[in-house]
Amino acid sequence: MKQIFSLTADATINGKTILLVDDVYTTGATLHCAAELLHEHGAKQIEAITIFR
Repeated sequence: MKQIFSLTADATINGKTILLVDDVYTTGATLHCAAELLHEHGAKQIEAITIFR
């Protein structure tokens, strides 16, 4: 899937733990794209939670 997210130039991600929140989990593509981008920019750990499946 094509990357659908981007970060602003002043985003400080390196070394941080990030929690992603999504309303509905279907294929997981949205969370995957977000996590991939954050990982590429140095996030230390990425966790995800969804409301509905």
